[in-house]
Amino acid sequence: MSATHLRGASERGYLDLPWGQVHYRRAGDPSAVPLLILHQSPLSSATYEPALAALAAHGLYVVAVDTPGFGMSDAPGEQWSIPDYAAATWRIADALGLGKVHLLGQHTGAVVAAEAALTARDRVNGLIFQGLPLYDDAERAEKKAGYAPGYRVAHDGGHLKTIWDRVYWLYPRISAESASRQVAEYLSVGPDYAVAYRAVFDHRLDTAALAGIPMLLLHGGDDVVARMNDVVQAALPGVPLVTIPGGTDFVAEEQPEIFAKAVAEHVLAHRAARPEATFKPIYTATVEVQGGRAGSARSLTGSLDLALTRPADRTSGDTGTDPEELFAAGYGACFAGALGVVARRERIGLDPVSITTSVTLGSVPGGKYAITAALGISAPHVPQADLERIVGIADGLCPYSNAIRGNADVTIEVLGGSPDSAVL
Repeated sequence: MSATHLRGASERGYLDLPWGQVHYRRAGDPSAVPLLILHQSPLSSATYEPALAALAAHGLYVVAVDTPGFGMSDAPGEQWSIPDYAAATWRIADALGLGKVHLLGQHTGAVVAAEAALTARDRVNGLIFQGLPLYDDAERAEKKAGYAPGYRVAHDGGHLKTIWDRVYWLYPRISAESASRQVAEYLSVGPDYAVAYRAVFDHRLDTAALAGIPMLLLHGGDDVVARMNDVVQAALPGVPLVTIPGGTDFVAEEQPEIFAKAVAEHVLAHRAARPEATFKPIYTATVEVQGGRAGSARSLTGSLDLALTRPADRTSGDTGTDPEELFAAGYGACFAGALGVVARRERIGLDPVSITTSVTLGSVPGGKYAITAALGISAPHVPQADLERIVGIADGLCPYSNAIRGNADVTIEVLGGSPDSAVL
């Protein structure tokens, strides 16, 4: 293996995605339990190269990807947010043919993994955080102002010494071989290596929403983020913490067998999380219906009391409603709530926003019936690109969307404003 081991012995490949190519390395039987690894920035999947074979030997199918813009993966054409990186994670998983996975993320990768789990909870069997940075507002602002100042390429190669000194400032105990690889990784990103850091410093992770997902905190005893263990454990009560004595941030390359064993134990113990173990009831509505479509609906938990009328029988002045109207109202209200949650996370001002929901009843072959739905979402004070992005995230969060996904055709039309129309 070379000193930098950017290549390594594992199988490597590229995926073609809308923003460019994504590089990955993998090991193990594709039919085994899948583990998707997201590295810290500004490094690459090469961090995990020494551990991939050991992880595979424990019965895992492991794929470590280079985050877009890092390692040997192409960069997007603009600054991404953490939700953007999370959405890209699922595009990558789809391109790899992965369904439900365990996610392991380190530092920046841990924040991305957590957000990915929140936006597609039904695809996550478990999470492993190898150092989860949860900064307070003061440290967030301080780090954004000066944590990763970048470098200028110099004819005398002085920028190489700048990177080398930074690596050893962060990780004084690592080997010269590991530091050499990191210099190559910094150079692959370019002088502005803080792009993913900025996404982290601008993001506020909703740790409470992760409740119910099997999680593990695992890192070397001397990991630089170990100082935040008390904060992280308070934010994720009951989640076990495993530290590997003597390990730094690069414990996967320093002690690959011990690291692989700890990871595999968690993954295999939660290889197929049961829906009933993760479903946490929040509210139950009970409605009594008599007389079917021409009867009445009366809430036993609230004040709803409505007459039901068949659409074909409706006459002028008829105040009755029907199941499709009720479903449309519920879906629209629920989607609006999910969109509001995402907007608050992203610090995007939505108001005024309107959602128009249509639900259509129709017949299908075999004498059966089905429904389709269409949502029209308008928020003129949100730039079109931003609105499309947060609507996509909300669609993965909304329980109505999740309930009918794969069972009913749903179209979503998004109408936002111009790029300079944002209101914070």
